[in-house]
Amino acid sequence: MGRAYQRKSRLTPWRDSQRTLRKLLERHGRPNSTPDPQYPFTALHRSPVWRLDGVHETEVPQARGSSLIKWLEEKNPAGGLEATLYDLLANDDTFRTQAAYHLLKEYFPHEEWEDILLDVGLQSERFDGFGHPPCVPVGATFPDRQALAAANVHRPRQAGIWGKQDEEAKSVVVSGGYPDDEDYGDEIIYTGQGGQTEGRHTHDQELTRGNAALINSIASGRPIRVIRGAGRHSRFAPPTGLRYDGLYRVEEHWSDKGVSNFLVYRFRLRAIDSIAEISSPVTLRSGGEGDSAAAPPPSGNPRPGRRASEVQRVIRSTAIANWVKGIHQHTCQVCGIRIATPTGAYAEAAHIRPLGSPHNGPDDPSNILCLCPNHHVAFDFGMLTVESDLTVIDRATGERSPLRTVSDHRISAEHLAYHRDHHTLKMTTAG
Repeated sequence: MGRAYQRKSRLTPWRDSQRTLRKLLERHGRPNSTPDPQYPFTALHRSPVWRLDGVHETEVPQARGSSLIKWLEEKNPAGGLEATLYDLLANDDTFRTQAAYHLLKEYFPHEEWEDILLDVGLQSERFDGFGHPPCVPVGATFPDRQALAAANVHRPRQAGIWGKQDEEAKSVVVSGGYPDDEDYGDEIIYTGQGGQTEGRHTHDQELTRGNAALINSIASGRPIRVIRGAGRHSRFAPPTGLRYDGLYRVEEHWSDKGVSNFLVYRFRLRAIDSIAEISSPVTLRSGGEGDSAAAPPPSGNPRPGRRASEVQRVIRSTAIANWVKGIHQHTCQVCGIRIATPTGAYAEAAHIRPLGSPHNGPDDPSNILCLCPNHHVAFDFGMLTVESDLTVIDRATGERSPLRTVSDHRISAEHLAYHRDHHTLKMTTAG
């Protein structure tokens, strides 16, 4: 498989391959067994996936012993994968990943997969821990944490978060360890780590270790892996063991009193590669400087629903977001900057009170601001808040400035107050 991946010759003469095969058997063969490469090299010819070139099937000695080595040295046959299989492994990344995964799972469930992949040439460098692990497809299953760690999907044997507080998180395990978790499929409200003693919640969680790593993931935008464990805590959980369910982005965090009445940190995770987005991402609008949205605002939705198809997600209205951006001529309500692009002006629609649980804000123009990308991020992190008199406060500098408004766009004082209170609580608990 490694030769196919590297586009090396399909067939290799015995004399050229025996040393490589011996090293692989020494490192990854059965414990206390003798590394004899001549046996797998010839025995595989009975399989439809392997070819010995230049010899007839009946010529291959069946007996074990010195006669086989002598025959190999005399004939020096070339061995390798069958041509069709070789081409599939060389050209189809998905097929190659699935094939490697099934072989590793079957024969090396608790051995370090990365060592094998590096030795056979299916991996060129050490995995840094971020993104999809080499040769582990989404949906891969594992019997236990040891196997999960061996495959580099989630290294900690007990902790639910893989990551240090001075870096981004790499992965999380959703296994029902905290009653505050909520699993909607492609959206997860994940409870941070800590606060438990012998499985019982006994004290407040702290913004350290894995919890801090997840916040770093929000800031960087780097996705994390989600692994689900078996159990009755979620209809999306696997029936047994653990399952790798792909990459999720950590969108936001907040603190709450949990069901045990202790402070917990909660993180919203959203799948980025399990299904297509229901609504389009932020759009570019064409038009000149004088463009404005003369039409009345689209009707909003005070309780945006969830659309289900094995997974659920909040349904957002692109029409409402576009109306808000249009009425402000795609100009940021904080700084007044209008970003021009080759295809039109660019701005982002920022929900004041988030739509998802536990905020449950409405998808309505009164709950949306038109912001540039920088101020959208600052607003979502609570570094910008808006007072009831529509004064913008920069929490980093203390500067105050008026929010730019237009008469046709009414902004809800209730949602602005919720945003202020929500982020005041987050900063108080973090400090």
